[in-house]
Amino acid sequence: MKLRYLRAAAVSGFAVIALTGASGSGCSSDSGEQGSGSDATPTAGTATGEDDAGDARRDVEISNCAYADKKGITAQLSATNGSATASYTYKVTVKFTAPDGTPLATQTPSLPYVRPGRTDTADVATPYTPKPGASTTGAKCEITDVVRSIG
Repeated sequence: MKLRYLRAAAVSGFAVIALTGASGSGCSSDSGEQGSGSDATPTAGTATGEDDAGDARRDVEISNCAYADKKGITAQLSATNGSATASYTYKVTVKFTAPDGTPLATQTPSLPYVRPGRTDTADVATPYTPKPGASTTGAKCEITDVVRSIG
């Protein structure tokens, strides 16, 4: 029984160290500043868990954006989970613009539980009724943010 508790404590300790991102002190001639080596701030895409923010945005794309009768403007999303072990849920913010450039709406669909190495798809639409004689081509769908979480 004691071995079971010792093993559980050791695993918990390793998990805490891994999740907090603890690292050794190492030797360096730095002045003590720490950083990622990049001053750039991602414009879209955040992630929770162990991933970099830019990776979440790269995982999701719009394969098609078009007007369809009775649906409005529809974006076909796909999320590809490049992880070998973790399932992710993607919360995507999509901005819709009418063919004439008028902003229409922002939708925030989720693609839940995308398994490791898999690609899941979802259609997200916003209502749009074109004016008589107006073009229905040229609608825009843009991903403005992606949040990826484990699970």
